[in-house]
Amino acid sequence: MIKSLILERKEFEGRRFLGIFNQNHLRILEEYLKTDFGSHKRKSRPFVGYYFGKWFYVCLLTTLERDQTKRVDLNLCDKKGCNFNFQKTSYIFYDRKNKGFYLYQLPKDLIKGYSFCGYCKDLEHIDKLQAI
Repeated sequence: MIKSLILERKEFEGRRFLGIFNQNHLRILEEYLKTDFGSHKRKSRPFVGYYFGKWFYVCLLTTLERDQTKRVDLNLCDKKGCNFNFQKTSYIFYDRKNKGFYLYQLPKDLIKGYSFCGYCKDLEHIDKLQAI
């Protein structure tokens, strides 16, 4: 409850944070975006996200390195808010169906109750991803 109140405050809008979607959240996202985030074989997936206006922008993360992979240094994020074994470096998830690395633009209230881990700094490079 407190987390959702904090995230809705205007002064935190645009501030990047680390979070985790559970399997049910991933299924909702897959259905909404008509793609595959591996919900059939994973219990959760980390992401970097932020709110801006009526939108929730999400960059999904993976531990798998691929050709042309884009790195995300998770040392730049506070991880005290959730119990998850983060690697020092993660990579931006490659969307096989849409063939690329994306920043997903979602309605602000599509997903509620994800795990909030903490705020990040210096991750503005994810804003350069194509938003879909």
